[in-house]
Amino acid sequence: MDFDRRRVAFRVVVAVAIAALLVTGVGWDRVLRNLRDANLAVYAFAPIGAALALLAGGEGTRVALGFPVWSVRGALARRAFYGAAIVRNFLPAGNVGGGGFVAYTVSRHGDVTVSEAIAGVTGWEFVMMVASAVVGGVGVLAVAAVGQDPSGTVGLFVAFAAVLAAIAAAGVLLDAYRAGVAAALTRIAGALEPVLERVVPGYDALLDAERVRRGLDEFFATLRRLAADRSRFATMVAAAHAAWLCWMVPLFVSLLAVGVVVSPAVVMVAVTVSGFARAVPLPAGVGPVDVALGGVLVAFTPHSLGELASALVLYRSSMLLVQVMAGGLSLWTLDVAATGGFAD
Repeated sequence: MDFDRRRVAFRVVVAVAIAALLVTGVGWDRVLRNLRDANLAVYAFAPIGAALALLAGGEGTRVALGFPVWSVRGALARRAFYGAAIVRNFLPAGNVGGGGFVAYTVSRHGDVTVSEAIAGVTGWEFVMMVASAVVGGVGVLAVAAVGQDPSGTVGLFVAFAAVLAAIAAAGVLLDAYRAGVAAALTRIAGALEPVLERVVPGYDALLDAERVRRGLDEFFATLRRLAADRSRFATMVAAAHAAWLCWMVPLFVSLLAVGVVVSPAVVMVAVTVSGFARAVPLPAGVGPVDVALGGVLVAFTPHSLGELASALVLYRSSMLLVQVMAGGLSLWTLDVAATGGFAD
């Protein structure tokens, strides 16, 4: 635990240093002057967009898990997703840790198995990745349609599409060779048993191949039920796209607030490209995300770095404010989840 704290502290320091370096390079005086002159009436829509994105994400998570709207499990799924905003922004595991947190939290409900929770979260995370590629791809096409050259970002989206295809192929192979995978995981767990006993809550016995196979069977059965339910699947896909579109609003209105008018297509590209930068394990992606956002905006707009930097400060502030508040309140109400004492 001490090691984790030191690692988190180090990453916070690095993130703050990068942010300070970026703003210093642009010029503190220019950034502050633009912030003082920002239109707060326009900027007020930024946190609204961020909140709507969280709501869409929470509903998408609930639908992916197959929980009824007005159930304890449904409320738990939504709160787990909101609480995961804290995990994604501030803990070492970042985006990967967010999905794991949601799966672990909902699996504490007495009527939800670990395999079902992991399958639902996996389905949602994959659809979110596909939605980001779709939204970003539409943005690239729209940018090209107005005569600008988006070639600098095309390679990113092609590479991301290849990653999605590789993930899907890996899933197909895993499904086809479940028995072999179960045996391999059992051998690995046996070799790592001393470590697992220390770091995995409740781990007190060796896994057996049959138990792992049952878990894999349940995992893929859950995914198949999700894909077979067209209404539910369509709702999940719509929620994923709605979340990405709502994430556009804070950046768009933050730019407007400092007098920068940018095409929504450029914002679509910037927001989705910045999502790739979150793979770098720094708190809230501070630094890499800002560089990605700024790089796209500079490439496709004629505006000065001072104006863009001011807008990015407003954008990041609105996003973090909403996510920290919603995530903090959700984590505060998740204490019962640790007991597993839920029942619908």
